[in-house]
Formats: sequence, structure tokens, C-alpha cells
Amino acid sequence: MNWVEQILKDENRALRQLYAENRSSCIQWLTTKGNVQLEDAKEIFQTAVIILYDNVKSGKLTELSSNIQTYIIGICKNKAFELYRKKKKTSLTDEFPTIAAYMDEEIEEKKELEAKVSQMNIAMQGLGDPCRSILQCFYYKKMTMDDITQLMGYKNVSTTKNLKYKCVKRLQSAVKQHKVVTK
Repeated sequence: MNWVEQILKDENRALRQLYAENRSSCIQWLTTKGNVQLEDAKEIFQTAVIILYDNVKSGKLTELSSNIQTYIIGICKNKAFELYRKKKKTSLTDEFPTIAAYMDEEIEEKKELEAKVSQMNIAMQGLGDPCRSILQCFYYKKMTMDDITQLMGYKNVSTTKNLKYKCVKRLQSAVKQHKVVTK
């Protein structure tokens, strides 16, 4: 069902149906996965439906790239985070340990990913050509081995593949050495 179209066509009917079909599963998700109190979960779901409605009416949402429940749960998740941040500011007790742990885990994963990207960039700069060029063409520009062979002027694709393999090994070695140095 195209919910955006249905809301624009007959908002009352569409919202009643949307509410009936998604309320219990969204509230259950909030109370179990988000560790949100039942009353707060009901309020968050209501707010999510209003946000969905406003987004459709304002033209901000013209097409869903996922199913409607995924969209609403995404809004609910953001609202649960907001509620957690508000309560954390006003209270020393942590009423939302699941969300807090999830947020801490996401922050840690982002830091680790940024560190890996930084290490990879440093290692790539240290490789020099032709390795840097071959790896950039293959991984960043998504070029085929035939195209790289032609661009770099190598004898055949086997030569390019062999050189790429050696370059990947050099890059891996450089990344490992950088990890040891930075720890």
C-alpha cells in the first residue's frame, strides 16, 4: 500500500488504519528494545504518527523507501533517544540502559571506523605509485582489471592482477605497522 498517497487522498481513514496496524508492534518495540516505559512508548508512537502525517502533508515525504512500520520505528527510535537525553539531564538514574548502551556502542564503533579510515589513508599515502593508483582505480573508481591494464599500460590483465595482489599485501602490512606504532 502506498501510504503517502493514501494519507493525501483520505487522511482520516489512512491514519486510522495505519494506527491500528502499527501501534502495538511499535509500542512493543519501544518497551522491549528501547526499554521505554509503557506510557512514554504510547506517547512516542503518537508523536511518530503525527510526524509522519506532517512530513507527508508538507511534501517532505513523497515516497517511502522502506515499509511504513520501519519508517515509524525509525521516528520512534529518535524520539526515544530524545527522551533519554532529557531524562539524563534531569536525573542521575539511568532509566534507559538499553538505549544508553546502544548509543555508547554506536559512538565507539564510529570512533573505531574513523581510526581505521585514518590508518588506511596514511598507509595509502605511503604506498606511492603505481600501487596507490591501481588500488584507487579498483576500489574507489570501481574500474575493471581490463580498464586498469589499459590505463596503466601493462602487458596483460594477469600482470595487473598480480601487481594489485602485491599492492594489497603491502597496504595490509603498512596498516598493521601503523597500528603497532600508534598503540
